[in-house]
Amino acid sequence: MIEILVKILVCFICGSSLLIYLALRKQYSYFKEHGIPHDKPAFFFGNLREFNRTKSLYDIFREFYTKYKGTARFVGFYLFIRKAVVLFDLDLMHNICIKDFAYFTDRGMYYNKKDDPISAHMLLLDGEHWKNLRTKFTPTFTSGKMKSMFTTVVDVADQLINVLEDERKSADMNVGIDFADLMSRYTTDVIGSVAFGLECNRLKDPTSKISKTCQKIGYFKHSMPVVSLMNTFPNLARKLGMKLFPNEISDFFFQIVRDTVDYRERTGMKRKDFLNILMELRKSETSDPLTMEEMTAQTFLFFVAGSETSSSVMGFSLYQLALNPDIQEKARTEMNEVMAHHDGKLTYEAVQDMKYLLQVMYETVRMYTVTPFLLRQAVSDYKVPNSNHVIQKGTIVIMPMDALHYDPDIYPDPQRFDPERFSTKETEKRHPMTFLGFGKGPRVCIGYRFAHMQIIIGLYLMLKNYRFSTTKETQIPMKYKLKKQFRDAEKGVYLKIEKL
Repeated sequence: MIEILVKILVCFICGSSLLIYLALRKQYSYFKEHGIPHDKPAFFFGNLREFNRTKSLYDIFREFYTKYKGTARFVGFYLFIRKAVVLFDLDLMHNICIKDFAYFTDRGMYYNKKDDPISAHMLLLDGEHWKNLRTKFTPTFTSGKMKSMFTTVVDVADQLINVLEDERKSADMNVGIDFADLMSRYTTDVIGSVAFGLECNRLKDPTSKISKTCQKIGYFKHSMPVVSLMNTFPNLARKLGMKLFPNEISDFFFQIVRDTVDYRERTGMKRKDFLNILMELRKSETSDPLTMEEMTAQTFLFFVAGSETSSSVMGFSLYQLALNPDIQEKARTEMNEVMAHHDGKLTYEAVQDMKYLLQVMYETVRMYTVTPFLLRQAVSDYKVPNSNHVIQKGTIVIMPMDALHYDPDIYPDPQRFDPERFSTKETEKRHPMTFLGFGKGPRVCIGYRFAHMQIIIGLYLMLKNYRFSTTKETQIPMKYKLKKQFRDAEKGVYLKIEKL
């Protein structure tokens, strides 16, 4: 009897393996059958065999871009077992992001609203769920709302200068201060204040519970192959209750939102922060009010996007300003001129007038693109204009923005840090899709105005008070952590500061 059961089990395993092999073989023959250029995929890994072993996604897509650029408008690519197309044609990118957006409203990324509700935020949601939330939250990020948050950001930036001065006095300036860590603490405190009205105090206490939680946010719960399977078979993954984020992070954010909402509703307390805007939204809606889960998910997104990405940009901005003292002095000179025009008062309008500092930020985003690509998913078959090809429903569309940002035909000598690339004159010469740092079209980063504000305020106050230079610990050239979702310095950003 046991022998029969063993034979049945062996046959089942062999039969299942054969079916999986045949299904993958069929999947991996798609681009060949449709005459679309592509690299030969490796079994299961597709075109990502070297990912996280010797190469990052940035490396892989830059090589892919260099290989195929100029030979085709788009080419095939296998994200593990999922088929995708990589775009090279700027007009086609424009069509997909803007003109023909109705065909590509989704990102095609996994979320689990039931078991992992913080994953059901605007960045990942698709279809009507995304559209409804985007409509509700768009008024939240107007210039008027940014102005109401301005003084809160300045208050935290002032704390940053106080902490920086303390660290300057105690640190060995032959080693320097790690600005990757310090900028993360700054942006966490900013977002904690403007999102929840909380004093996270991470600047002064880098070992606090919120600091430890924040250090885990940039990593998925699972490895990339597992995340890819979740993206490929989302319905199955949801039935299995699979989550993107650890319970520790989810529980942490739910507790903060619930406790803060409960306290404000009991006391009638109001603050000019993101959570208060969400509470007002919930009260104003009768037919489809925001749930606590939706409020927490959007607050989580605001927290992650506002802290992780902005801190990365700030750290790398200071790194490049330390490497390029002439650019640093030019930025400082413009700042002084702007402040003189505004009677020495740091206002929202003064920040808007710091054009060269904004160019520094944009050039940093170009050189240190936070993620390697933009993603869209076809929600219906899309016939590519002036072509016989069709991008089938469900296909992922990849716009390799990091590779675009390093294209020497678009940005000559791309390894050189040059904020003049983003002067009005130079920007007008380029195709609008050559810079994708904040996205394009209806799914553009909703909080980009806030990102600009907190980055420029922080940079302004640091440059006003200190001069930055490299030390023996400054990593030149810069290298990056392979396993983080967002670009992060491999060994930190160590810089020397001198008080002005």
